[in-house]
Amino acid sequence: MPGEEEEAVADARRWQLPEAEIVALKAALWQPLGAGFAGVWPDNRKAVDAFLFAASQWRTATTMVERRMTTLWIGLDYAGIRVALDARGIALDADLMTGIQIMEQAARNALNRSTAT
Repeated sequence: MPGEEEEAVADARRWQLPEAEIVALKAALWQPLGAGFAGVWPDNRKAVDAFLFAASQWRTATTMVERRMTTLWIGLDYAGIRVALDARGIALDADLMTGIQIMEQAARNALNRSTAT
């Protein structure tokens, strides 16, 4: 995007990057993302994939809000996550679980329209 490119280039110049690196930065900013790019940093891909594999494992409840029945998203069923990941040959370690739980918290808050942590 032009605005983002201008800001990135201005920052590069502010930090006195060599012109060759600024040219490379401009080229990278305008490089097509490719058909497979989904906006996920490579370091987070394994956790995002695991979260999506376990997306059917939500625990929910129904409740009344302002005289309307609504769904309350409680959280993921961790035993169900293990089954979903085992079926795909993915080992669930502490780092992967942490990534899943970070996404779970954000998704739960969004689904419940809440900003609570």
